[in-house]
Amino acid sequence: MPQIHQGNWTAQGKRFAIIASRWNEFVADKLIEGAVGALGKTGARDEDIEIYRCPGAFELPGLARRVADSENFDAIVCLGVIIRGATPHFDVVVNQTTRGIAQIAAEAKLAVGFGVLTCDTIEQAIERAGSKGGNRGADAAMAAIEMANLYDKLAGRAEARRRK
Repeated sequence: MPQIHQGNWTAQGKRFAIIASRWNEFVADKLIEGAVGALGKTGARDEDIEIYRCPGAFELPGLARRVADSENFDAIVCLGVIIRGATPHFDVVVNQTTRGIAQIAAEAKLAVGFGVLTCDTIEQAIERAGSKGGNRGADAAMAAIEMANLYDKLAGRAEARRRK
């Protein structure tokens, strides 16, 4: 049987940055609460979590890149709220934000959790920020924890191989 590798949900001993936009702040704040709660429930201490705020979702990738490049964290959790309006602006912001964060996830040496809501209505956003639809901020934090642990396992295996 093949060997299966996966991370676990233990945040203890790791450092996390939450990067969140202020646009649609009342929803974004709920995503942050969900992420902080998930990190705390899995062992992260308050002093191991830092929150960075930027104006809108479009600015998330730039801030996330700089935080990732600081090498001060094991994982970042990107949170934002983009709600469709009457113009194509929504599509531009969604595409560029998603592409930018995905690029960081592929290139950076840390885990990246993606919790940017892309909704047609404010009601959909509220549902995904802690009411009927769960909290996507918490989900993004859990994904970041799992990936940070998996990356640590990979690094440990690589180090062990180099010592042989």
